[in-house]
Amino acid sequence: MAKQFDVAAIGTGAGASAVASRCRAAGWQVAIVDSRPFGGTCALRGCDPKKVLVGAAEVIDWARRMKGNGIRSEQLSIDWRELMRFKCTFTQPVPKRREEGWAKAGIVAFHGRAHFVGPNAVQVGDEVLQARFVVIAAGQKPVDLKIPGQELLTTSEQFLELDELPRRILFIGGGYIAFEFAHVAARVGSEVTIVHRGARPLELFDPDLVEQIVARSCELGINVQLGQRRKG
Repeated sequence: MAKQFDVAAIGTGAGASAVASRCRAAGWQVAIVDSRPFGGTCALRGCDPKKVLVGAAEVIDWARRMKGNGIRSEQLSIDWRELMRFKCTFTQPVPKRREEGWAKAGIVAFHGRAHFVGPNAVQVGDEVLQARFVVIAAGQKPVDLKIPGQELLTTSEQFLELDELPRRILFIGGGYIAFEFAHVAARVGSEVTIVHRGARPLELFDPDLVEQIVARSCELGINVQLGQRRKG
């Protein structure tokens, strides 16, 4: 027999969590489903862990810019393994805390991949959830680049789980995530290249600011190559 809900939210990131919490606060019966650890991209595989890395890079940057003004930064460096361990102290507790919080609020959580078995019904494992509304908030996945060898690429999510940072790194695409990770990697000591197919990276940002960040990136030794398109 199907379990009845007012709302079934697929995903446990910021969007699904907001829907679930607000609907539950309004007195609705709410289910939330995820096939991955609860918490979503931002808390586990994106914004929050990235901020830990960016924070470490900022410390290095500030210290080096203060060199000769009372700060000696010659021996200052980032221990990547230790930084990853520190990052995990933020991400590892999230799934358990999320599930406990939802249980306390009366939101029913289901672990597993959801698939539709009717216009208003999804199945998760052996359970069928019938709901007046089904909200799909499962996030996004990397775009298909349609280039040979793309199966060998490392995604931004995988970058945040690297045990060792490679000596050389190539970022495909000149978006803000590429630039953030590139600056982190450069300050750790990697040889970094960014390739972008357009004439200007960060196309949706202010051109003057983009010009400054590209110039600063080059000063750090990041090789920014623009107008690069697939050959053949």
